[in-house]
This record gives sequence, structure tokens and C-alpha cells, in this order.
Amino acid sequence: MKLAILIGGLGKRIGMEKSEIRICGRRLIEIAVEKFQEFDPVIVCRDEAQMERYAREFKAKFVCDVYRNFGAIAGIHSAIKHCGDCVVVAVDMPFVKKRVVEFLFEKGKELSCDALVPRHKFAETLLAFYSSNALAEIENSIRRGERRILDPLSRLKTVFIPAEELRKFDKQLISFFNINTPEDVLKAEELCSRTLTEEL
Repeated sequence: MKLAILIGGLGKRIGMEKSEIRICGRRLIEIAVEKFQEFDPVIVCRDEAQMERYAREFKAKFVCDVYRNFGAIAGIHSAIKHCGDCVVVAVDMPFVKKRVVEFLFEKGKELSCDALVPRHKFAETLLAFYSSNALAEIENSIRRGERRILDPLSRLKTVFIPAEELRKFDKQLISFFNINTPEDVLKAEELCSRTLTEEL
């Protein structure tokens, strides 16, 4: 299966690069690269400077957003462009279970959909399966100036799956925990203290 890790976020609300945030004594990028190494992930960066910095440190495949300064939709576009059918995971979601990723890929392929998106409190578009068939519509959306990935998804064959269906792989659904604020970092540290190492 193909997996893309989106690390481009600046983390304006938290005041630092999201990939550099530390929890459990490790940076988020370290957690993601180590956890998903068996999937030979592609790491999607926002620009060459970010890519070059991390390429010196990690032995992984790195690519840049094709459309710069356009947010998460540009990262998803680049992930699909370079990977084809794939699962996208944001670097600020450090507790994603590998079995959840595998299930999303397998189910997306089985359903032959353009996108398979879990719906937790809202649509979790940064932990989702995307087909190569979605690429053209997402690119058209970007060219029209649409910054929300839900815009092209509304015109594609998108399947929304209730997060409850993923509890068999992630009992507490901590896969959907993401870090946006200093308070989230504190919560993540609390989760670390209650979670075994293999859960990360």
C-alpha cells in the first residue's frame, strides 16, 4: 500500500513547525517516519527548504507541494500525484494506528471510490484514502481558488465512513487526535503517559 505523510504545516496557532513539536520525547516527524517506515512512505513538504532540511536527516522519499501556499489541499494533491492510490496522514496526528491506515487503504480499493473519509466529529480528510482518480478534480479545484478539500470531494465519488467502524482497530479512536494548540501538546503528553510505546 502507499502512504503519504503531510508535514507542510507552519503551526501558526502553536508558534512553530508542526513537524518539530515534541511529545513523548520525540518530534512528530520522528514518530511518523519511524511508525510508518514499513509502508515506504512519501513525505510531502511545503517547499524545497523544508524538504532539504529533513532529507539530510531521514532516509525517506520527499516531495514538495506543486501548488505553494495553498494549505492542506495542496498537500493532498501532491500526495496523490506522486503516490497514486494512497492513504494520507497528517504529521500532527501522532497516535494514528497502523491497522487503521491499512483498513482505509484496503476498504477504499474494495469500494473503488475516489476517496474514503472517516467521519468522527467532522470529516477527517487528513486521515483518509484517496484514489488517483481524484487528482484531476482536486487540481481543478485548486486552480479555481478553492482551498477546502471538501469542495472537490463533493463532486467526486466520496464515501464517508463512521469512525465507530474503526473502533475494532482503535478502541479509543485516538487516531483522530491532532495537535493544533499548546493545550493539545499537553493533552498529547498525557496520552503518552497512558499509552504503551507500540501505540504511537
